[in-house]
Amino acid sequence: MLQLLLNIVVFISGAVLMALEIVGSRVLAPYFGSSIFVWGSLISVVMTALSIGYYWGGWLSAREPSYGKLLILLLTPGIMIFFLPLIYPSINEWIASIDFGHRLNPLIACSALFLLPGIFLGTISPYVIRLAATQLHTVGSTAGTLYAVSTCGSIAGTLLTAFYLIPVLGVSNIIHVLGVTLVCLSLVVVPLLRLQGVSLSRAIATVSLLLGSLNLIGTPATWAKTLLQKDTFYHRIRIEEDDEARYMYFDRTLQSAMNLKDPTALRLIYSRYTSLGFAFRPDAKKMLIIGLGGGSIPKKIQKEFPNIEIDAVEIDPEVIKMAKEFFNVKETNNLHIHAQDGRLFLSRTPNQYDIILLDAYFTDTMPFHLTTKEFFELAQKKLTPNGIIVANLISAVTGPSGRIARAFVRTQRQIFPQAYVFAARRPDNASLDTIQNVIVVATRDKQRLDIKEIVKRATAIDRGLFPDPIRDIEVAYFDKPLPEDVPILTDDYAPTDNLLNP
Repeated sequence: MLQLLLNIVVFISGAVLMALEIVGSRVLAPYFGSSIFVWGSLISVVMTALSIGYYWGGWLSAREPSYGKLLILLLTPGIMIFFLPLIYPSINEWIASIDFGHRLNPLIACSALFLLPGIFLGTISPYVIRLAATQLHTVGSTAGTLYAVSTCGSIAGTLLTAFYLIPVLGVSNIIHVLGVTLVCLSLVVVPLLRLQGVSLSRAIATVSLLLGSLNLIGTPATWAKTLLQKDTFYHRIRIEEDDEARYMYFDRTLQSAMNLKDPTALRLIYSRYTSLGFAFRPDAKKMLIIGLGGGSIPKKIQKEFPNIEIDAVEIDPEVIKMAKEFFNVKETNNLHIHAQDGRLFLSRTPNQYDIILLDAYFTDTMPFHLTTKEFFELAQKKLTPNGIIVANLISAVTGPSGRIARAFVRTQRQIFPQAYVFAARRPDNASLDTIQNVIVVATRDKQRLDIKEIVKRATAIDRGLFPDPIRDIEVAYFDKPLPEDVPILTDDYAPTDNLLNP
């Protein structure tokens, strides 16, 4: 019976630690994104916490180990974790406001939020080993068994949180549950206290007092204009509304907006530049859109070109659901929406397209497998002979912040002879060094199209698809050679996070 109870303790404590690490990515994403720097910070801080915890737990276990001390080692991180949702927004906002840099911001936040509870959880396994090993010759087998059980708990916590809890409970609720779980786990230790002469009634009273104090904490108030917040497998999605429009956010990034009075209008300026594909292929009959968001672009295209067949691919099924529920997106005979990774869909589809629109890139992270030479080779095979690719990047054009756009264009040009670059904020006199929406149109034409001809074609089509005034297209156009100070991106080497955050 004793061995079973100790196994339960190490299993659940291992599960809680890894669950905290997984949900930690969602704690950080709204403030620091979900780049490789965030995950690197999380993993490093957890490993540091375990290292310190293992050492400290071993040190404690050599100094009169007791079940009472084990109770404290479980209760303390439980209380810390439970209160994290009440403090992490302020801490993250403070760090983001000071801005220590793309690498240090998440590292400092991880350390402030997760290091200390992680250290306490790291003490559990070595401490329990000392309590469980009653004879010297059994220490090895006891340690091996308990570390195996702890690792199994870590696996279970990882899978349960990543596959189920995040989209079902939400970040704050998960963290509260993890804290309460540790507090409740301490109850498993209570029967063992009698073995060492500790008052059972006093132990129960202590635990009850702590549990009661947790119940006094209320749920933070939500924003009045927020219609929905939900954690999915890929994002924390927030939908907001004001008097004019409805907005969809992924983590901290605005993804889509819909005018309430005219749901098909292209409200965000970048979406009017993505329509430039029709200036190059006004005769397009079939189109692929990778990245749905709120569905503004396919809705507008459906209205203006009702005969075009559109495949829209979105990796997150919840985004599709919300686009239909909150943004008037409707599947028709000519609009088919697929819940799948864009590259996987492209590799499997038998269709060929006149226009492929890539709208799946973010401010602080980029699906690298949608930027590589191998991806563009695949896309070329899925294009009609005169087919084109239109991509919406969030980058500068020149300067250090434009490295990702330059790498993207340089990689595309390995496959497509022509690449046309449009900086969407240039009509507002924004510097080319400024991070903004950069639209890149890639074609296989041997002869380059003059910008005046592009504007002329756009003017002939118009229909609210393009910037107003339409002359802004010429202002946004970047007609100089881009420096080749960046690598060609491949499946084997695509350092998109470093290029995004120099």
